[in-house]
Amino acid sequence: MQRNYLYSFLPLLLLILLVGSLSKPEPYHLSESSSIRSVSMIPVCGLAHVGGIPNTLLTQPVALRSDVGQFSAPTSTKNEKAQAYFEQGMGYLHGYALIEAARSFHEALRHDSTMVMAHVGLSRAYMEMDDNAAARKSAERAKALSNHASDREKGHIDLRFAQLKAVDSLDNQKLLNEYRSKINQTVKRFPQDVELWLIAGNAYERYASGRGQGTSTASIAIYERILQTQPNNPSAHHFLVHAYEGMADYGKAREHGEAYARLAPNLAHALHMYGHDLMKTGDVDEAIAQMKQTDAIERNLYKTERYESMYDWHHIHNISLLALCYQYQGRMREAEQLVKERFMTERPINTERTFYNKMGYPALLITLNRDAEAVPIAKELTTGKTPGERVIGHYLLGMTQLKKNQLDQARLSLKAAQNELKEAKKAAYDDWLNAWLDPHPKFLAALIALSNPAEREKGLADVRKFQASAREQSGPDPWAEALFQLEIIAQLAYQLKLTDFAEESAKVLAQHDPNYPGTHYALAHVAMLKGDAATAEREQKLARQGWSKADAMFLTQNFARR
Repeated sequence: MQRNYLYSFLPLLLLILLVGSLSKPEPYHLSESSSIRSVSMIPVCGLAHVGGIPNTLLTQPVALRSDVGQFSAPTSTKNEKAQAYFEQGMGYLHGYALIEAARSFHEALRHDSTMVMAHVGLSRAYMEMDDNAAARKSAERAKALSNHASDREKGHIDLRFAQLKAVDSLDNQKLLNEYRSKINQTVKRFPQDVELWLIAGNAYERYASGRGQGTSTASIAIYERILQTQPNNPSAHHFLVHAYEGMADYGKAREHGEAYARLAPNLAHALHMYGHDLMKTGDVDEAIAQMKQTDAIERNLYKTERYESMYDWHHIHNISLLALCYQYQGRMREAEQLVKERFMTERPINTERTFYNKMGYPALLITLNRDAEAVPIAKELTTGKTPGERVIGHYLLGMTQLKKNQLDQARLSLKAAQNELKEAKKAAYDDWLNAWLDPHPKFLAALIALSNPAEREKGLADVRKFQASAREQSGPDPWAEALFQLEIIAQLAYQLKLTDFAEESAKVLAQHDPNYPGTHYALAHVAMLKGDAATAEREQKLARQGWSKADAMFLTQNFARR
């Protein structure tokens, strides 16, 4: 079982508290110092933008909504609407709908301008928008109003500063340990606060910036224990989906994904999360249905609330995975429509990662053997504004040249991609390029070596490293992208008539996903190389059945007409 970011030892004090603390409700009391004031607009420290998103959007009024992941999270406010908006904001925050979370917290402040926990919520939302300066200012605003806060709420304020300090130095283990220690102390004081337990679960990820997407046995123990006393806590279910995906336990992840979607049917990310593991467990049709419903919720939101999808990071993520699901079924026209939309979408946040939006469309065109359309796009990317775009542009050109066995030209493209990667790493503020961008030139280099008889042994060794890495991918997009990467390797091995390696590669593809029609197609190719006509016919039939919804052009390209 693959485990990422594993921490095996949950601190004893935390575990003891967890076992005994959630069995009865906390007797929340209103703070004596709390008061109802006339409501006024609360400015966000005069900022025009937060994390690249216009402040006018983040402060835009919002209605109360149902079934978006809310759960009881008492505060000191005496205003019922402020409380309702705060809980709505927390549901959106835990569901990564950051714009709607910020709007809800601002709406809470319109009803109670002294509501400390709404500022705490804004601080958390802004941090997740990668704007720590704005997050700190909201935390300072909460601290300035701490005479209106209960002792428990003051504990939340202190945690904001501890986390932000640790996030500013993500590789500083001392600061991370100090943050975790402060969480333990706060939980010990207020063991009935479920939100503190959720924060604790997040904190036992690899980095202080954890928000429920990482994997650790400590986190799982916390979330599972919450569900023993609150079986309908949507956030605990959500975080467990991510955790079990990281453990490659997709059946367990699917169970929690179904629960999250059931408990928060109007929250786009809840339906999307369910789709993650429907795909991985073989129910691609239902995965597509969930992601299409996610897409409908989001597009309706943008239309009714009058803002562009470019400001919602989740929209690109959802249509990317939906496109991969369509590609899985050979529905290339539908996949192309979505990756082209992604290609056209600007990035207001983290513009250095523009390449993530740009690469899918030309890559799909190359897959469809429409190189004449892909090459001009790739060439344009080689002159892009960011180093990442230029890396991907040269990589894609190299892949088209490799298809034509133009190895010398492919090597030149590889060298250009490697040079641009060095520049990209100079400008990067952390090591994200190692995970996002670095593999592409290395993959091209391995395939070039595999294609050259003089370098084949090295190529085989490097390609096998990629196969092993692909098999370790557990996140939704990486898992699907790894599937198609493994398919490329199997196809190239067949084209080069490397019978033993083609068979080995088809088996690796089957280990990753035995249900994928392309797996059967690869197995059919291996049988052809070995002269096993009966097996080839059987596997081709299974591939055709799996691609029953595929486009006619896709089927024509992959199956010779009889």
